[in-house]
Amino acid sequence: MSYTTNESSLSFRPDLQGLRAIAILLVVLAHAGLTYVAGGFIGVDVFFVLSGYLITGLLQRELERNGRIAFMSFYARRLKRLLPALITMLIVAFLAGQWILSAVEARAQLESAPFAATWTSNLYYTFTIFDYFDELSSRDLFLHTWSLGLEEQFYLVWPVILLLMFRFSEKWRVGGMFGMKLLFAGLMVIFFLSLALSLYWTANLPQSAFYLMPSRIWQFSLGAIVYLVFLGKPSSATILGFDISKAHAWIALGAGLILIFGSAVVLHPGMAYPGFYALAPSFGAAMAIAAGHGLSAGNGGPLAHPVMVWIGDRSYSIYLWHWPVFVLGFSLGYKGQGLPAIAMVLLSLLAAMLSYRFIERPFWKGRLSHAIPLRILLLSLLVMSVVVYFMMNSLRQLPNIDATTDISNQWRMDVPVIYSMPCDAWYHHSRVEPCVFGTQESKKVVVFLGDSIGAQWFSIIPMLFPEPDWRTVVLTKSSCSMVDEEWFYQKIGRIYQVCTEWRNAVLDEMDKLKPDIIIIGSASTYGFSETEWIEGSARVLKRLEKAAGTIFVIPGTPSLGFDGPGCISRHLSSGGSIDSRACLAKDRLKQVEPVTHYLEQAADRFSNVHVLSLNDLVCPDTYCNAVNKDGVVVFRDNQHLTDAFVRAQVPAIQARIRHHIED
Repeated sequence: MSYTTNESSLSFRPDLQGLRAIAILLVVLAHAGLTYVAGGFIGVDVFFVLSGYLITGLLQRELERNGRIAFMSFYARRLKRLLPALITMLIVAFLAGQWILSAVEARAQLESAPFAATWTSNLYYTFTIFDYFDELSSRDLFLHTWSLGLEEQFYLVWPVILLLMFRFSEKWRVGGMFGMKLLFAGLMVIFFLSLALSLYWTANLPQSAFYLMPSRIWQFSLGAIVYLVFLGKPSSATILGFDISKAHAWIALGAGLILIFGSAVVLHPGMAYPGFYALAPSFGAAMAIAAGHGLSAGNGGPLAHPVMVWIGDRSYSIYLWHWPVFVLGFSLGYKGQGLPAIAMVLLSLLAAMLSYRFIERPFWKGRLSHAIPLRILLLSLLVMSVVVYFMMNSLRQLPNIDATTDISNQWRMDVPVIYSMPCDAWYHHSRVEPCVFGTQESKKVVVFLGDSIGAQWFSIIPMLFPEPDWRTVVLTKSSCSMVDEEWFYQKIGRIYQVCTEWRNAVLDEMDKLKPDIIIIGSASTYGFSETEWIEGSARVLKRLEKAAGTIFVIPGTPSLGFDGPGCISRHLSSGGSIDSRACLAKDRLKQVEPVTHYLEQAADRFSNVHVLSLNDLVCPDTYCNAVNKDGVVVFRDNQHLTDAFVRAQVPAIQARIRHHIED
C-alpha cells in the first residue's frame, strides 16, 4: 500500500491523503462486518492505483534529473518508511496471539508471521493448500499483509521497468514529448497484458489472481498512466495537450467517488475478484487522482479537508493494526456485536496513532531517518532475520491442529465415522460415491443427503434406523447445499459448478434407488435470497418427493462465532473442570431462523416432507454454548458439532421423528 505522498521530489497533494482516508475507512468498515460496505476491500485497489501514481512520479523525475535511478537509496527509503511499523505490529500481535489464544489456535493463526515479516505473505496465501475443516486458518492474524507484500514486490520491479524504458528511448535518441508518449505506450502495454492475465487467472486460478503481483500490476500501471498524462504537475490544465476546466475536474472527482463508493456497496466477497469488477474502483481512484490536477493545485475539494488528511496520514498504521485487533476480538466471540465492534475500531485507531507518532514518523522523517542507505539496508535485513528466527522458533513449540496430546484437539477430532470414508470429495469432482452401511438384504433404505453441516448429524441415523432392518446410504459434499441454485464458493474463487453437477447426479440416483426415508441437511449460511431458498429447495424436494416415502429436512445449525475447543481450553481449570458460562454466545439463532422459515414454506408444498429443526437442542433458550450443562462439548470448531453431543440427542430426535410420522 502506498504511503509515500510527502517525498520532497513531489508536491504535497492533500487530496491524495483524503483519497487514502476513504480507502482505509472502507477497508476497516468492511473488516468490522458492516454489511452495507461489504465490498470495502476495494480500498486496497485504491491504494494500488495511488502507489503507481506516486512511485512513478518519484522515479520519472529522478530519471529526468539524473538520467539514472539510485536503487539503493530508493529501497532504503521504502524500508525506513514501512519496515519499523510493520515489525512492531508483527511482534505485538504475535505475542498477543500467544497470550490470548489457546496453543492450537495460536499455531494456526500465527503461522504466516515469518512470511509477513519478509513481505512474502501473498506468496504464502497463494500456494498454501487449504483444508475445508481448518477453520482457524481463516482467522489468520496477518492475512492483511498480503497487500503489503504485493506492493513491496511492485517496488522491487518497477524501478527496473522504468529504467529499461528510459534507456530504450535514450538508445533511439527519443526525447521530449515523443519520449513521454513512448513511455506512455509502454505503460499501456503493461496495463493490458496484466489485465488480460488478471481476467484469465480470476476465472482459472483465483488465488493467484487475487494475491500475485503480475495480475495486479495493471492497477499500478493505471496510476502511472495518470501521472504521465499530467506530467506530475499538480495544477496542470491539459491532458495530453487538451485543455480542461475546473468544472471538468469536479465532474471527474464526482464520478470517481461514485465508482469507489458504488463498488464498496455493490461488490461483496461472494464474487470473482479482481477480474472485471476491479476495473470500477481502480478507474474511480484514477479519476479522483486526476481531478486534483484541476482543483487549485490539488488543495481544493472535499478530499483535502483537514480531517481527511489527518486520517490519510495515519492510513498505513491504521491498516497495520486494525486487522489483528479485529481477529483477536472475533476469536474471543465479539464478532457481530455493536459495542465491541466500536471498541475494536477505537482500539485500532489508538494503536495506529501511537505507532504513527512513536514508530512510523521518527523513522520516516525524524531523528532516526538520517542513516546512510547501505546501513539501512543491512540493518533491515538483520532485523527481519532476527524476527523470522524468533517467530519460527516460537511456532515450533506450539502444537498443531493434529496433535493428539492437546486436549482441545481431542474435541476437534470428535467426528462421525463417515469423515474417514470416501463419501465426500469436496470440490475435486462431481462423481457420486456413497458410503453404505448394511447389506442388500435389508428390508428398508434410509439415505442422508447434504453438506458437512448436515453430515454432523450422521451418527443418529444408524441409531434410529439400525441394521439389519435398515441399510444406510450417505451422499455428502462439503459446502454444497441441497438447494437448486448456483453459488459462488469463496474458498475456490468461482461458481461451485461441481456442486451443481453432483446434486443433479444424486437426484437421478434417488430416482433409481427409491429409498423409504431421505434425510437432508445443509448449512443456513449460503447467502441465497428468500426466493432462491424457497424455490431452489422446492425444486429439489419435488424431485425427491416422488422417489422417497418420507423426507426430513434438517435446517442448518447456528455458528458459535468463535472456536469452541479453543475457548474451552482457555478457561479450563487446573483440575479439568469447565466454566460453562465462559464460552456462551447470545442471539445466535437469529442467523438461522429466517432460513428455517424458508425451508418450512418449501416443505409445506409436499405432503411427505417434514422440517426437523434441532436448533433448540443445540442452543437451548436461544443461548449457544461451547459446552452444555451436562459437561458435553457441543462444538468441535466454530460451527460443526461434536459427535458426542449429536449421539446424546438421539432420544429427543427419535421422539420428534415419531411425532412427524404419526401425524
